Amino acid sequence: MSDTNEKSTPDEHILINEEDLEPMPGHAPLDVDHVRRVIGAKRIQGMSTPKKIAWALVLVLALAASAYGVYKWRSGSAEVTYSTATVGKGTVTYAIEATGTLEAVRESDLGFKSDDAIIAINVQPGDHVTAGQLLAEQDPATYKTALQQAQNTVHKDQISLKTANLSYQTNLKNFNQQKQLFDAGAISQSELDDAQDALTRSEWEVEVANVNLANDRIKLAQAERDLAGAAILAPFDGIVGAVNGQVGQLSGINTSSSTLLTVMSDELQLSTLVNEADIGKIQVGQAAEFTSSSFANITFRGKVERITPQAQTVSSVQYYPVLISVEDPEGVLLSGMSVSANIIMARQENVLTVPMMAVSYATTYLRNNPSLAPSSGGKAVVVMENGQPVVKAVTLGINDGSNYVVTGGLNEGEAVIVGANQASTSGTTTSTTNRNSTNRNQGGGVGGPPMGGF
Repeated sequence: MSDTNEKSTPDEHILINEEDLEPMPGHAPLDVDHVRRVIGAKRIQGMSTPKKIAWALVLVLALAASAYGVYKWRSGSAEVTYSTATVGKGTVTYAIEATGTLEAVRESDLGFKSDDAIIAINVQPGDHVTAGQLLAEQDPATYKTALQQAQNTVHKDQISLKTANLSYQTNLKNFNQQKQLFDAGAISQSELDDAQDALTRSEWEVEVANVNLANDRIKLAQAERDLAGAAILAPFDGIVGAVNGQVGQLSGINTSSSTLLTVMSDELQLSTLVNEADIGKIQVGQAAEFTSSSFANITFRGKVERITPQAQTVSSVQYYPVLISVEDPEGVLLSGMSVSANIIMARQENVLTVPMMAVSYATTYLRNNPSLAPSSGGKAVVVMENGQPVVKAVTLGINDGSNYVVTGGLNEGEAVIVGANQASTSGTTTSTTNRNSTNRNQGGGVGGPPMGGF
């Protein structure tokens, strides 16, 4: 049995491209394992000395490339894109928000007092009416007859009273004469007593006549009211809100249609509820603005007219009713509309403004770069100067929930950073996106944003 000697065959040469030494997409820079994968994990043992040297050089080059990749990965800065807004002039309004409903300043439910059939309804919902205008009627014949009888009775009472008064005057005169004769001894006591009795009877007759006249005058007044109750008149200038009946229908205080008509004034008011946290800031006379979804492009105005001290509880929160007058020169608003109102606490026009987002961004920026914080310890923003972010201390006034009034530290036209995006890619390029920050007039959140300088 012969021995078979197998000769080892050296590994074939391997060509390695430079790009093979770059990190794989999505992976960290090259490490030894990656280099081994690139060269096929070839065994170096058993090679001749020249080939060992060659493979050692390949390995050194691979490790050098890997080290360079690590350096390049660590030192390469991510591209930063800054979003900026230009500091400009505008209007900032600090307001307390409230929702509410429009309602008529005056509203009256009208109906007939006596139960009777309706003979006429002269208006429809939406009709404008004037004070005293006849709106609806019942048959007045019965009431007219009753009124005539009451008038006749009062007339008779007046005649009876006049007769009683004349009789009293006659009996008074006779008694005085009889008294003089009695004092002179010309007549007897019985004759004087007869004169006294006649005078007393006439006094009683006058009193009875006065009582009868007073009672019958009360009945006359009732008859007049009954006749007037057969006609419904507009109590004031306004608009017909509702009609709840029709001709021929029985209507009166004891029927289902006791309220036949509703008349509302043309003048409206806004009834709102203000959170207890804000009610202390509200005062009578403060200006208010409100909008309605029916007229989204129109801002209506008014003033605080009344603050009710009795709270209402809504979802365990205390609210106070606040009544606001309404200016509606075009007469387009209607009772019952829901509106969103801003009660104006302060308003500054043509002032330097900066977005609140710029202040928020600066807070985050300085949290990551505390050494750049202003020594004053106050508010700051980050501005772009020569393509680089620079921290600036600022003093601020009121805000409207979107923008601050700038009282110091910034100039018109400066670009303040309101946000930034970072991409994991090499390079240090910076781009900016401008956002105009002028001409703002937005209300704050419910309860209003904080007020005052910083």
